[in-house]
Amino acid sequence: MKKGFTLIELLVVVLIIGILSAIALPQYTTAVEKARSTEAITLMGNLRYAAERYRLQTGQFPGADMTVLDIEIPNATTTGAQTKNFIFTATGTTGDYIITAQRANNGTAASGTSAYSLKTTVKSDGTARRSCSGDATLCKAITAGKCTGSNDSTCDF
Repeated sequence: MKKGFTLIELLVVVLIIGILSAIALPQYTTAVEKARSTEAITLMGNLRYAAERYRLQTGQFPGADMTVLDIEIPNATTTGAQTKNFIFTATGTTGDYIITAQRANNGTAASGTSAYSLKTTVKSDGTARRSCSGDATLCKAITAGKCTGSNDSTCDF
């Protein structure tokens, strides 16, 4: 008598592995994206406080020029900054100062289901509001379900 697995047994094992990977892969990609967004949220917080220090020194926010800030920013230019995962831009010199981090893949803006952007709006009184827009599932994961607002594509946190 020969020992070994039958074709049916092997097919059942392959089917079980396929089902498990189909369940686990979306959870994995969401967890990876949530970790990547932490990079942007941290850098946006640093940009916010550096911009507020700049406003206290000069009387206005720096606008898009991130080279004038007193922190080291990756690939900072007069029009923004860029990391491997995000493209950062800022607007406003008086009134609201808006910092935006758009999801990117090696400097190219992301598209499709992985496309989202994070935004921090700083008021002249120092208060700030963060939001996530784009893929609703990713935004809810990034904010740990702390979304406020009625629009599915924009999430304040």
